[in-house]
Amino acid sequence: MRINPISFMSMILLVVFTLVLAVLTMVKSNQIDALEEGDPTMPTVRSISKIKKEINELEATIKAHSEAIALRQREIDRLDFGDVGTAAQPVKRHGTGQHGIYVTTDGKMLAGVSTPDTPELTADNKTLRLKESPWKVTADLVTSNSRRLENLKSKYESVEQQSNAPLDESIRKRQDELQTVLKKIGDGEAQFSHDKEELTKRLDELTSSKEKLEKAHRDVYSRNATKISQLEDQIRGLLELELRWVTDIEADGEILQAAGNQVIVNLGLKDKAFPGLLFEVATRSHGGYQRKGAIELIEVKDSISIGRITTQDDVKRNPIGKGDQIGNPVFDVLKPKVFHVAGEFKQYNKEDLEQFIRSTGGLISPVLGPGCDFLVAGDRSDREQDNARQYQILAMKEESLLKFVQRTFAPKTAAAR
Repeated sequence: MRINPISFMSMILLVVFTLVLAVLTMVKSNQIDALEEGDPTMPTVRSISKIKKEINELEATIKAHSEAIALRQREIDRLDFGDVGTAAQPVKRHGTGQHGIYVTTDGKMLAGVSTPDTPELTADNKTLRLKESPWKVTADLVTSNSRRLENLKSKYESVEQQSNAPLDESIRKRQDELQTVLKKIGDGEAQFSHDKEELTKRLDELTSSKEKLEKAHRDVYSRNATKISQLEDQIRGLLELELRWVTDIEADGEILQAAGNQVIVNLGLKDKAFPGLLFEVATRSHGGYQRKGAIELIEVKDSISIGRITTQDDVKRNPIGKGDQIGNPVFDVLKPKVFHVAGEFKQYNKEDLEQFIRSTGGLISPVLGPGCDFLVAGDRSDREQDNARQYQILAMKEESLLKFVQRTFAPKTAAAR
């Protein structure tokens, strides 16, 4: 295999170039290091660090001179505004421009402004070279910037700059929408007020109509109630339905024998008689009923009973005797009497009276109607009295009932039995 001489030479040259480049790079690097750190073998070449140090020193010097110049310039500016001169050091002003030239009495210039027309000034036979004042340059710059700011302010405060067409259009639309909404709200409030007034008026009319109808109804009801009462009175008058009170007592038996304070009657156990049973004694004379007194059974046998006289109306002229009839509306030989108790009573309550009736042999009905024999009527029993009148039921008061019911009697023979 043969090697191409051209390719071989190219490789050799490339290697040589690479070596030369590496050597040059090392040399330049050493030179840079020598410049940065200094090289004892090259005393005439200043290092970069020395150059930086000299630059820093020069900058410090420039800064010190600038501060001195600024201080001096402030003094000159102060003089240029007219606050110059003292009694020990008079100062003269030359020139009629905006900024005069100030010199001392010995001809030393204190302040001045150089312009293209007056680069120098002769004062007191001395030619003074003027220099451009930094204050004047600053003042001109301030004036120029002020004028520029005024122009910018007037530009941006103009109507064209302050207006924004899309924003103005959007604001206008929103304002129109707001006005539309406010108009709808106003219309709604007006309609609401109108409807409220109409409803209030209608309510007043209905209230007035209701009051008139109620008054008419009350009048009609009052007239009808009066008419009904009158008709009921007429009906009762026509039918002669008057409430009948117990006056005469139907005879249940008679007195067989009377001796002293005791009597013998023809009622016994077979007739459901019992000790303590009370009877009213009466006689019928010339078709009338004449009460003579009252007796109480004290001993009951099969067919007869022994009783004692409890009361006697007229012992001398009309004493109780043989043949007198005895009766008790609560007691019945054939069947028990049925009572209905209603109202408020003075001596006993309703329950006590009902118990007295049961103890005497009668029955109690919770409802007043057909089948009842007697109504025991107390106060506030008008409705029951009307019903008793309608059903033709006899009525009696509390005091009448108490004459015929057993309350406290206990037979003396009960202990012996």
